[in-house]
Amino acid sequence: MNLKIKNPLDPVINFVDDKLKKFDPIWMAENGVGGQRTRYYDQTGIAKYREWRGVKDTMQAYVCWLKNLGMMGLMIGKSPMNFLKAFWEYRWMGSYLGTFAFLDRLFEGYRGYELKVACLNSNTIVHCITDMMVNIIANDRRVGGGKNTYNVVGIDEALPHLFMGGFPTLTSIPLQTLPEFVVCDIDQHMEPYYIDVAESFGLPADVCSRCSAETGVTLDDAFPIVGKAAISSNTPCNASESTSMFQRRRFEDMGLAYHPFMNAMQHNTPEGHDYTLDELKNTIKFIEDVYGVKYDMDAMMKVAKRSNEQLEYEHQKWDYFKTPYSPLGGIAETLYKLVEFALGNAMKPYFSKNDKKVVKIMEYCYVNKIKPYKGKTRHRAFLWGPSAVYYCDFPTWIQNCWGVAIILNMDSTMGNVFIDTSDPERALYDIARIEEKGIMRHHAVGGWDNVNAVWDWAKQFNCDMVICNDNVACKGMNGIHSMLEEEANAHGFRFLFLPQDLEDHRTIPRQEMRNAINNYMSVVMNEEPLDPTLVEFDDSMAW
Repeated sequence: MNLKIKNPLDPVINFVDDKLKKFDPIWMAENGVGGQRTRYYDQTGIAKYREWRGVKDTMQAYVCWLKNLGMMGLMIGKSPMNFLKAFWEYRWMGSYLGTFAFLDRLFEGYRGYELKVACLNSNTIVHCITDMMVNIIANDRRVGGGKNTYNVVGIDEALPHLFMGGFPTLTSIPLQTLPEFVVCDIDQHMEPYYIDVAESFGLPADVCSRCSAETGVTLDDAFPIVGKAAISSNTPCNASESTSMFQRRRFEDMGLAYHPFMNAMQHNTPEGHDYTLDELKNTIKFIEDVYGVKYDMDAMMKVAKRSNEQLEYEHQKWDYFKTPYSPLGGIAETLYKLVEFALGNAMKPYFSKNDKKVVKIMEYCYVNKIKPYKGKTRHRAFLWGPSAVYYCDFPTWIQNCWGVAIILNMDSTMGNVFIDTSDPERALYDIARIEEKGIMRHHAVGGWDNVNAVWDWAKQFNCDMVICNDNVACKGMNGIHSMLEEEANAHGFRFLFLPQDLEDHRTIPRQEMRNAINNYMSVVMNEEPLDPTLVEFDDSMAW
């Protein structure tokens, strides 16, 4: 297989690249005359000009940007008045204006095939999120509603909505994703407002900032109102269960029926699986009663087959992740997998099409022994932690600054269950198991074995380092610090905690998070940064 086609313009392109290489941040860092942060305005995440990557890669990144711009334009064009009203109705809508700056920062320093797969994944991510925004804003009764207003089912964002494949006439949307989940990755300054709202109502200040922010969105009446019903969940933890109680009061006041989908806390047992299956059937029955439709198992089987197809592609990727030749990694992998599972969850066919393209490129790089990042990777790390790594561009930063490749993130292991499509009852049982493996549920709660699995994951992908996100407000994870350190020592991994407070950057700013890595790499590992401009810089005002 050969993906390269000889271009007669290559001599001209090579000449231009040689003349303009002094503007390439990687070349600048290698020659001690600057680096990635040279092109940024102080204290911001806003660049003065686009990153020069050479003619081919600069054009590739620009075409990717244009595709994202086009999808966002089409999104607004489908319901312009509703979107205009939404900008006036919701504080969080303004944060999405920073999407392009966010996407540009995600893939700094990417070149060649790692840039190609990052662009493919970026376009698919934007496709999925713009689809979701249209479904929500175009049908939001707060801003006028739409033709499908009463055919939408709101699902808790941490609860996989794969089971909704059996309701082909209904649309499922994750409730908290727009005002809380995605927006916190794009704009670190948005969620503290909602956290303050929650605390002003008497919520303790030391609870999980994600749950606090969700509660603040609820109390501020900042959730779009769509559909006839909302499905809550106790996933992933007790704090989110408390949040669901606040949300229930508000949604019922808005005329929505409300149903809790309660996963078993100890879900790695046959009894736990049986309990979750009962909860799944009860939820399906609730939707049938409220919306007046019957569950279509044939339609569900089609979605289940797509879920198996996407998981098969994922396992093919994992085979390449184990080698030093994978062009997919870092934030291009972790954010894509999070969106594919949490927002797509086999309901969007275009993820399979994208995965097929990406796997083909990964195969080519493996066969031709092409190392990403020009072979500058020094360490392979497994990242065990949630979304604070996105608003500080952590996987990209640690690769560019210290040569540490994030091979997989905790989110990449969600929903790793094939569905038996030969029998409807068995299919539902497997779908119930997927429900148990939602966001953070199978990683931080439900027993020590779930957390301790990180070492097996890290060994499987030939990692020499494990970075554990240390959420200062997570009471459960705070109680096992010493146990994790002992296990890391026993398994022979370089190990460190990355302090963060999820959606509240005021507690632990971005630079403090980076300093945890800087101190470890310079003092413990005795290594020098690849790009000194990335070691310490002020981005406190960045989106």
